Amino acid sequence: MMNSYLNKKVYFLILFLLILFVSNNDLIKLKISRMIMSHELSIMPNLIVKKLSNKSNVDFEKDKMNAASIFTQYVYDHVKPIEINLDDGASWKLLHGSIWCDGVSDILNRLLEVIDTRAYLVWLHDNKMNTPHAISMIDFSDQKLINGKNSSLDQKTLYMFDAQNNYLPKNKNEVFVNIRYMINNPTEFSDMIKLDSDGVKLNLLINEAQLWDRNIFGIENSFLRNFSKKTIKYLPIFVFEYSLRFAIYVNPILKDDYKEFLLARLEFVLMNYESASIKFKSIPEKSIYFEESNLWLKSIK
Repeated sequence: MMNSYLNKKVYFLILFLLILFVSNNDLIKLKISRMIMSHELSIMPNLIVKKLSNKSNVDFEKDKMNAASIFTQYVYDHVKPIEINLDDGASWKLLHGSIWCDGVSDILNRLLEVIDTRAYLVWLHDNKMNTPHAISMIDFSDQKLINGKNSSLDQKTLYMFDAQNNYLPKNKNEVFVNIRYMINNPTEFSDMIKLDSDGVKLNLLINEAQLWDRNIFGIENSFLRNFSKKTIKYLPIFVFEYSLRFAIYVNPILKDDYKEFLLARLEFVLMNYESASIKFKSIPEKSIYFEESNLWLKSIK
């Protein structure tokens, strides 16, 4: 207990000295903020997976399908397309909270990176080649690509996860099934109406998809990303929670009301729900984020 207290005191001292260092230089503050929230460090995705692992009885490394289901549920609960979209890195998208389907899939894929699980951000097409929806397709066997990141992979080895709608690839017996099975047995997935088009059940899965982005991990990562991942795994959670708060606090381009909202959102996505409730309640009615804060507050209750 005493060691934990001393560790926090040392961390706060370092944080205080860092604040003094950056306090008069907006460019440095912005760069530090962006670095902490960067994909290169991936502090937030790693921290979320660590906290989900602590809450769950599932061994994420050994049971990756159930891990993907837990991550999908998490993203569905914490991100909704309710206001203006944000096109930025996964951590900023999570903070912002109002994200469209492609961004939601990106967030899920970044969480899957933490447990070394290959996933693709995929645009789905209707019969007129419009792209009304994006999802994640997960390759648990991690096949080699045929033609770079836009290669078409065998539907027998890909699994569909739609984090925006919380669609999971489970059949009527609650068994995980691949995309080919879903296409051959559409009646078992009658509730997945977002995947229908042109009057055909699951038509967006039937038509050829565009593999837009591929997550990376392991030896494909830089030394810094792998080092960050190991550090987050073994160091105390509070170190990184305060680092993320610091990244929001010092960012010079965030307006005060948005910063206040993001600090509340941070507690929410880190699953510190009691703290998140207090912060959401403190946002005044005159704030443009008041209604959105109330929506997230209701989701906690």
